[in-house]
Amino acid sequence: MSEPWKGEKYWVSPFNYTLASDFNFPEKIEIHDVTLRDGEQTPGVVFRADEKLEIARALDELGVHRIEAGMPVVSPEDAQAVKLIAREGLRARVFAFARLVKDDIDAALKADVSGIVTEGPVGVPKLAQFGWDPESVVAKAVEHVEYAKSHGLYTVFFGVDGSRADLNYLKHIYSTVVREAGADAVAVVDTFGCATPEAFRKLVEEVGRTIHIPIEVHCHNDFGLGTACSIAGLAGGASVVHVSVNGIGERAGNAALEEVALALELLYGRRLGLNYKSLVKLSKLVERLSGFRLAANKPIVGDRVFTRESGIAVAGWMKYHLGSEAFLPELVGNRHDVLVGKKSGKHSLEWKLRQLGVEASQDEIQILLETVKERSIARKGPVGDAELLELLKTIRAGH
Repeated sequence: MSEPWKGEKYWVSPFNYTLASDFNFPEKIEIHDVTLRDGEQTPGVVFRADEKLEIARALDELGVHRIEAGMPVVSPEDAQAVKLIAREGLRARVFAFARLVKDDIDAALKADVSGIVTEGPVGVPKLAQFGWDPESVVAKAVEHVEYAKSHGLYTVFFGVDGSRADLNYLKHIYSTVVREAGADAVAVVDTFGCATPEAFRKLVEEVGRTIHIPIEVHCHNDFGLGTACSIAGLAGGASVVHVSVNGIGERAGNAALEEVALALELLYGRRLGLNYKSLVKLSKLVERLSGFRLAANKPIVGDRVFTRESGIAVAGWMKYHLGSEAFLPELVGNRHDVLVGKKSGKHSLEWKLRQLGVEASQDEIQILLETVKERSIARKGPVGDAELLELLKTIRAGH
């Protein structure tokens, strides 16, 4: 009997798979990465054209299906970056982002992209913010989607603030832009991360009952539910999910690529065909080029996600890794580590010294452990590798 919840490098909850019939995942799910556009909108983040190309190559190595390379109309630098990426010969399809403005679409065409995501406000608060008449947005959407389509672009209509829209209006604008302008897909968007996963799934299902073309989902993380809402939208029938590396983006950021992709793969058994071993390398690249530092416990790619200090925890983990974690770090290019400090036990020091290529007697380890605990308590932090070796050297010199 197949047991999809466990493998050589992972073991997740079997209860996930008892609920599989409750979901309506499409046969194929595609990853649409927005790091180079929505991710760059993180306050203070700037990617140069050469950096965008480097990130795009890394995304392609991971195997994402689509890359939103930027908004060409923003600046000559952005236009150059998008064109460089579009001409790179990547396996991923390259998209640009545009408003419902012909100059934006023309700039995308000049950048040689194969597709475009074009946005218009649909949420009640967003319409009120700009004083837009709802029917004028419908007319603009039809006009500009039709314009993009007539120039050969795969065109996605992106309804900004969709999770706060009037449902009847949302259905109306989507069905009209599909019927009258021939949109290839529509994006259901939780722009301000304020929908629950249950509500967002229902919203996607409602849209899916209204139109019969592919639906995409784009979720933000203001309540920490970006990943959950994205997966809920896919479970409701969407086939493309918008994500960013490390979850970067405005305010609390976008749904994180690494979280969404690995959760789909391991928790839901949806095979995406990605090279997961390159996740940490990609994360570090974006962290370095963006200057946006990650928390050490960032899921999947954080520096200390697979790090332990507690002696009891290390002792159990040393016997069987999957008894202490849901998946092994090498699956995503991460690594195990042990910190030594106040909470360490003999097993912690044995593992760390072995990692450092040093042997020590049990008496030496006992004295070292006592010294490490004292140092750690005094400084309120761990003892580093170099200091640990110096302490061992001092202990040996004293005997």
